[in-house]
Amino acid sequence: MGSHIRQGLSGWATGLLLVLSVGASGCRSTPPRVVPDVLAPPVVAPVSARTSLALTIYSRPSGPGYAFVREARKVRLPAGRFVLSAPDIASDLVPETTRFQLLSFDEDGKAQSAGELYEQRYLYDQLGPERLLDKAEGQRVTAVWWAGHRKGQERSLTGTVLSSKEGVLLRLDDGTVVPIDSRARIFFPALPPDLVVEPTLTWNVGSFEAADAVLQLSYRAERFAWSADYVVTLAESENLADVEGWVTVVNEGDTAFEDAKLQLVAGTVNTVDEPAPPPVMYQAAMNMMEGKEESVRAQQESLGDFHLYTVEHPTTLPARSSKQVRFVIARAVPVQLEAEASVPLQSGSYASVLKARLAHDKGTPLDVPLPAGVARSSMLARSGSLVQVGQGSVEHTPVGEPWRVELGSDANQITRVVVTDESALGRSAAGEQVVRAKVKVEARNASDRPRLRRIVIEPGHLRFVGLSSAVAKLEDPKRIVIETTLEAGKAASFELVVDMADPNAVGSMWSPSFEVRP
Repeated sequence: MGSHIRQGLSGWATGLLLVLSVGASGCRSTPPRVVPDVLAPPVVAPVSARTSLALTIYSRPSGPGYAFVREARKVRLPAGRFVLSAPDIASDLVPETTRFQLLSFDEDGKAQSAGELYEQRYLYDQLGPERLLDKAEGQRVTAVWWAGHRKGQERSLTGTVLSSKEGVLLRLDDGTVVPIDSRARIFFPALPPDLVVEPTLTWNVGSFEAADAVLQLSYRAERFAWSADYVVTLAESENLADVEGWVTVVNEGDTAFEDAKLQLVAGTVNTVDEPAPPPVMYQAAMNMMEGKEESVRAQQESLGDFHLYTVEHPTTLPARSSKQVRFVIARAVPVQLEAEASVPLQSGSYASVLKARLAHDKGTPLDVPLPAGVARSSMLARSGSLVQVGQGSVEHTPVGEPWRVELGSDANQITRVVVTDESALGRSAAGEQVVRAKVKVEARNASDRPRLRRIVIEPGHLRFVGLSSAVAKLEDPKRIVIETTLEAGKAASFELVVDMADPNAVGSMWSPSFEVRP
């Protein structure tokens, strides 16, 4: 069965939030809570104290995308002022997008502010041999190396680091400057305070009282991306298909995210550059053939022109990696093959592209809004072998609209267009020159099977402002559509009268005999 979808509204808030109170207002006579004038020791909220994690990933048309990270960590707060640290934050965090909440709970379990926030810092200068040497310039270190080959001995020198750019130079206590062998071990007296093992957020905060609390944190991180891929397997009868949808999620940062709730934002503005087909795709098609089932669920919410897809099972994104996550599966989806011809408004003969038109309404196996992506189509032959028959991009398609997957060219479906009797009508209300033309469209099915024909007429730089036809539909100012079913070896003709406005021919010197309104 297909994934089950729920629709609703959602929004995001970013920016630094100073949380002073949470919950309904109490009695105004209640005295304000005050942070004790005490300097408390630093507090660390480690990643091991994390209780929840969610990633919402956006892709850009070109280049890496980004993600909003939301997480919660348990922390024990002292009373007074102190430094709170949260290590293991995304390596490409955008600090100004941080949203910070520090909450405790009263005896009734009601959330309340646990204190005040004074300052935030993002530490991303990560510990490493080169950075450690850079920070050691002007500091005393000890270098140890082995001298004298097999029968030698270990030697050491202690001095002040003058430079580490082209190798370490030490100034000894007697003023001598000595280069240190690159194989030497360097011992540092302490770790520089501004170097961190992993990216870390720190805050100067004040806590009203000692309490168990929850640190709720969200921020934007760069260098994430995702793309959608589909495996469509058509039955030999050509009237049913199995569909699996996969998302390839990319984390180019240096931070791993374990057991995250994964959310993916897509919409009509999304474009997908076709990636190399992941190896898992072929295996997915084989799983369909063998009848293997897995439980797959997803949620979808409308976000204006975008859609938020939530994969309910948690997933782990290692650092500097990509992985495939299956987000939809549908069996025995009704299919109708159609030949689509996109033709200009000029006389000529035009070939068609064969597409699989899959049922995509509520209650069908594929009742899931589908993000834009790349679909790879295969067909089961009579011998039982799987043959790839097509590959192409698919548009974002909400439930209720047919989902079309391109299979390849269809030389048996020919469309002939004849344009005659062009005449000027006048000008539109916007001052555009308007012309009328008669159009004859002939569709022929030279194959041995019935075929659904879809003919899309496009006006180039013009736009349609009127249509007279019993069979064609004006879907928008740039598209007229004819749909019909042709039996094997049959043909059909259609006659249209179209009015077109030319945006490039605007003026007010000529007075029309009548006005054409879009």
